[in-house]
Amino acid sequence: MIPRGKLDIPFSDIFAGIGYCISGYFFSKHAQRSTITGTNQLMTLSVRTGLDLTLSALNFPPGTEILVSDINIPDMFNILAAHQLRAIPLPVNKYTLGIDAEQVAAAISPATKAILIAHLFGGISPLNEIAEIAKKNQLILIEDCAQAFQGEGYHGHPDSAVLMFSFGMIKTNTAISGAILQLNDPELYAKVDALNEQLPKQRINPYLKKLFKAMFISLLGNRRWYTLFYNTMMARGKDFDQVLSSFTRGFPGNDPLKKIRYRPSEPNKRLLERRLNAFKVAHVHLRKKLFREVMTGLPADVQIGYLNQKNTNWVIPIQCQHPEEMIRHLRANGYDASSKASSLVRLSNLTAAAAAAEKTDALSLTQLVYLPMDTSMSLPERMQLSALIKEKLP
Repeated sequence: MIPRGKLDIPFSDIFAGIGYCISGYFFSKHAQRSTITGTNQLMTLSVRTGLDLTLSALNFPPGTEILVSDINIPDMFNILAAHQLRAIPLPVNKYTLGIDAEQVAAAISPATKAILIAHLFGGISPLNEIAEIAKKNQLILIEDCAQAFQGEGYHGHPDSAVLMFSFGMIKTNTAISGAILQLNDPELYAKVDALNEQLPKQRINPYLKKLFKAMFISLLGNRRWYTLFYNTMMARGKDFDQVLSSFTRGFPGNDPLKKIRYRPSEPNKRLLERRLNAFKVAHVHLRKKLFREVMTGLPADVQIGYLNQKNTNWVIPIQCQHPEEMIRHLRANGYDASSKASSLVRLSNLTAAAAAAEKTDALSLTQLVYLPMDTSMSLPERMQLSALIKEKLP
């Protein structure tokens, strides 16, 4: 069976991370400033940590409204709620992966102070119009780039105040944990940096445990081992998606603030620097090529994000009317597709006005199927995958 994806890190770097942990146990070193972050950047434990720190520095009054992409991981919405802020969700277009600027303008109220844009599935949302609206209304523009890292290919919109890049377990150029927070306002940077320095440093043990998990997941990247593991879990009556997500979820549990309010350990910082220094955009081009070849001949309404001009195809989701049937069909033919490859949720806006304004091209998570993201697939395998998808389309 072709795995749904592989961790974007070589074994050599996983072993390097383990070595950093072992040396960290025996040789304590004073924390040093990163050599790869710029003057307006700092390392945090996660994007969740970055958002929490930013909101603490901004110190908005309770009840402040934040316009948000209506799709994100639950923790991002929970962090807003923990700061007593009200998230106003706006629908993401399934073809562009962006938010309609007119809806942004219409949603602004006297209580609105910021806009949080989530760049989903590896795509970069077009922001020119939204940035103009934010500037006109004196709103802080925050970009959640957790799923959209592409090295030198994107440094954020010039008018964005905050950008957050993730290097968690399943992200592009992963360091297994860690994030880069870019703050383009010097005053805001100074406040966030000071708050980050006040956090306790995470112990080495949790990071070392994640590295061993990463090694196991990387071993599963071998098709034979993956097929054996899949068949074993199915024979034992396990939910295969749930088993895999238990390995890769960054902060399990219902209280994200308790687990994110740390600075990254020194081994984590060292591996993140190593990964950033070694990043090559060539892998991103291989993913884009895979997307193009698998999508060839498929209807446009199936292809999520196909109109996004800066899509790095971190994952390849498609939309279909009967996701479970499609998944069974693809798995039976050797392709591990899933509807649960992501922890994304949709934050509903239940007002009648919002429901009336929402267009039919809004992204729906309930009809998504994530295809295997394995760039080692041969051209015949890619063509077969495309043909199998067509067989199950209406």
